[in-house]
Amino acid sequence: MLLQMPFIVTASAIVSWAALSVVSRILMLRYGLDPWLFSFVQLCAGGIALLLMSGKEMVSIKSFQSPMTWLLGILRVLSAAIYTTVLTLVSVLEAGLLGAVSIPLIGIAIWIMSGKQPARWEWIGHLGILISIAILTINLSGDIRLPVFWLMVANAISLVALTILAERHPDNVSDVPKVRLRFTGSVLLITAVFFLIFRLFQNGLSIGSLDWTLLISGISVGVALRAPAMILAFWSIRIIGAHGYTTAIVFLPVVGMTFEQIAYKFELVEVSRFQSETLLLATGVIFSTFIVLFTRERAKREKIEISLPI
Repeated sequence: MLLQMPFIVTASAIVSWAALSVVSRILMLRYGLDPWLFSFVQLCAGGIALLLMSGKEMVSIKSFQSPMTWLLGILRVLSAAIYTTVLTLVSVLEAGLLGAVSIPLIGIAIWIMSGKQPARWEWIGHLGILISIAILTINLSGDIRLPVFWLMVANAISLVALTILAERHPDNVSDVPKVRLRFTGSVLLITAVFFLIFRLFQNGLSIGSLDWTLLISGISVGVALRAPAMILAFWSIRIIGAHGYTTAIVFLPVVGMTFEQIAYKFELVEVSRFQSETLLLATGVIFSTFIVLFTRERAKREKIEISLPI
């Protein structure tokens, strides 16, 4: 059972993020909700819900006092802002595949920090990912090709830094679940603060209209999807590490596109952004990712076998 837990938690995190993205898109399109305000309400509702669930730990402001927590909030907002911008130019699947550049990047980051050079077959997997990304980038329209590529590189750097920080945050490595609930709730609320600051810079002193439709939708999605997705993501990072989680989320755009196609079939969204050519490139990225994962797992097993007494 313990061997299955990393897979269950990580798969649940991926499904939760995909469901959050699709449900949010459906609600924003159907009711014309402001994306920034909708996200702000989600973050506040999810953060408050997790702090309430943490019980007595809610009283502690330890997580809020940590510079690492605030840095996580900044990186989360930066990543979300970049990703939202990219989604105005390309599809969910295309953005997700371009985001797979985070896999080679975190491999290099871990190599620099630990001195452990990736195995030869892992490099081959990274090369396969980069080739697929290059083909996708070349096939984008000329006026958006370079902006989209460099924005997704910046997004990948933010995500790599975020996952490495989350892996090392004292509250996230805690064995006390309520401490981790408090930590995740704190990150969500800090992210909400920076969302509000960005909004004020964008609109002056006006944050926009907070009507009942936006409030009810945001609170519902924040509690039911945003909070669980964040809890599962940080839990997964704690179990399999930043390296493993960053690699696993390459499957997120495929799951998200599957949910979006289901929503399209039931007429919850009016336009399908599915493209068979992109799916073919997704297959190449996923196959290359499997090579990276398989090589890493084999290296771990060999290391364990060597360390066992004869």
